[in-house]
Amino acid sequence: MRRKTAAVYISNLYMDMVRETVEGVQESARRHDVKLLFFTSFSDNFSSRQYARYKNYDTGDFVVFLLADPGEYDGLISFDTYMPILYLDPVDRLKAQANCPVITLGTVKDGTYSVVNDQDRSMREVIEHVILAHGCKDIMHVAGNREMSFTRERIDIFRETLERYGLPCGDDRIVYGDLSPECGDAVVAEMLERRAAAGMPALPEGIVCANDYMAIGVCKALRLRGVRVPRDVIVTGYDDILRARFNEPSITTSAQPFRQVGWMGMEVLASLWAGEAPKPVIAVPGVLACRQSCGCEPFYVYKKDTIREKYIDMVSRMENLIQSNTNLILGAATDETVEDVFNEIEESCLRETGFRDAVLCLIRDWDKKKVIRSRADLRDATFDIVCGMYNGRPVRRRALPKGALVPEEMMDSPEPCFLYPIHHMQYFMGYFVVSPDLKNLGQLHIKSWLMSISTILENWCIRRQLTQSVEELEQLYRTDMLTGLFNRRGYYMSFEEYYRACREAQTNLAVFLIDMNHMKAVNDNYGHAEGDYCLCAIADAMRRCATMGEICVRTGGDEFVVLAKHYDRARAEAYVRALREALDEVRRRDGKPYELSVSVGYSMMVPPADDAISAQNAAELFLRRADRAMYAEKKKLREGLCGSEGRDAPIQ
Repeated sequence: MRRKTAAVYISNLYMDMVRETVEGVQESARRHDVKLLFFTSFSDNFSSRQYARYKNYDTGDFVVFLLADPGEYDGLISFDTYMPILYLDPVDRLKAQANCPVITLGTVKDGTYSVVNDQDRSMREVIEHVILAHGCKDIMHVAGNREMSFTRERIDIFRETLERYGLPCGDDRIVYGDLSPECGDAVVAEMLERRAAAGMPALPEGIVCANDYMAIGVCKALRLRGVRVPRDVIVTGYDDILRARFNEPSITTSAQPFRQVGWMGMEVLASLWAGEAPKPVIAVPGVLACRQSCGCEPFYVYKKDTIREKYIDMVSRMENLIQSNTNLILGAATDETVEDVFNEIEESCLRETGFRDAVLCLIRDWDKKKVIRSRADLRDATFDIVCGMYNGRPVRRRALPKGALVPEEMMDSPEPCFLYPIHHMQYFMGYFVVSPDLKNLGQLHIKSWLMSISTILENWCIRRQLTQSVEELEQLYRTDMLTGLFNRRGYYMSFEEYYRACREAQTNLAVFLIDMNHMKAVNDNYGHAEGDYCLCAIADAMRRCATMGEICVRTGGDEFVVLAKHYDRARAEAYVRALREALDEVRRRDGKPYELSVSVGYSMMVPPADDAISAQNAAELFLRRADRAMYAEKKKLREGLCGSEGRDAPIQ
């Protein structure tokens, strides 16, 4: 029987609660032999909230959710709680397009089956513990982002619980943070200022935070102000992240059942496949964890051995990934071709990165600055496996079949795959298919490594564009705009190369000087447009006769130069003869009423082997000698004679 496949939408994978939820989904999926594809965004609201110049980052990051065709999967699971605000509506639209059962984790969504933390019960238990076990009557709440649905829900629970016990619960009891530890100082400063202005005691008896990260930040900010937790004020969090357990003081919190929520979400999906009818909403309660920040756990319990083991293992893995990241950046900085860049990335994947598998897939023409805003923009997209590793070996580089996102060997494996977007700001390039070590590797370091890949690819594109621009500028710098031949600068830039080649081979270097006859008469009698026609005709004839790598130059006015290497007298005479025949043919073909002819002189000799003269001086000397030969021929022309004269005396 075909293995069922489920797509999972997640964001902020490096947060403990998201990681634990993912582990729960994986645990249940293994039980039911379900293949999971995690479409993983790293966006965490920072780009649009704090750094306006990065607002386009989310556009490129969101494309990872657009990759999944909802019609191709047997089920869809979405962990909405920690999705960025601006992702929620578009993710809901993607869910509505799915032709399969949809499970929403962390919040209740209409039209889907929802599995949530019973935060009403869990949050109330934390607040009641502060009131009943510790006798606190003056309590404040540090809420999260105003836009988050759970922020509003936890504020309501806070107010209802305090009101039930007859305690003050107005707006002055609520301060807003941003769910990060870094907001702790600003939150505490606002709290103290507000209380001082209202004539309240400097500190509340208890501070109930909407999550552990903010509780950790509040404890630090209080400690820096000389406030002791829990002796002077009790602080609680919510979620029970790993840092909360090892913080000093350890944080009293509600251990949210993230793993159980993930596990139950997959179980609900399996029951729907089996034809069962689960409840539309399932709430899983958390467990109160009483620790040092409320005074329930004594301070002599430090868990130092556990912290040390965890720290050593984490630092070791982090160092490996950082070293890989450093080597990758340094190596790719000098790569000349995109294949070199891919090889560098592949070598980095094969080192200790914390990935069991890592395969880079890029959209065709990834370097063309693609902005993907809808699934319609991906309708005709094809992806190429450009590098990476699978089962410890370099992956076979090839195009993926139309509609496929993961190599067939990885799809055949029961192991889950995580797809991380690779993009530079809003410009989507592709994705990495990764099997990460979620337990033992900091996800922020994975994010940094993957963003380095995006930056390296973008930098290569910039270097290539700069190289092309420089080459185009150099071409313009040395090119005659009328004829397309090299100009005088082009002559000097090319002469040194040809001079050196002939000196090493001890063969003749030849310089021809070509001058149009009767140019003034053509301009005076037929106009300057006809004069330009003559110059272009001569240039075209010079190019057509250049069959041995000769370099054709217009030095100015009606004068031209041909630079040739490894010539002999017979070859030189043959070039002049071919040039005149080509001009006669052009004049007859175009029916011109005037003569189209040139005078030619050349200088030809073997460059001395002892560097007796510089290439620059030699270039001038060759031109002067060719010029004398050309004017000797012009003189004969005026006297009614014709021919060509070469000069092959040694250079003095």
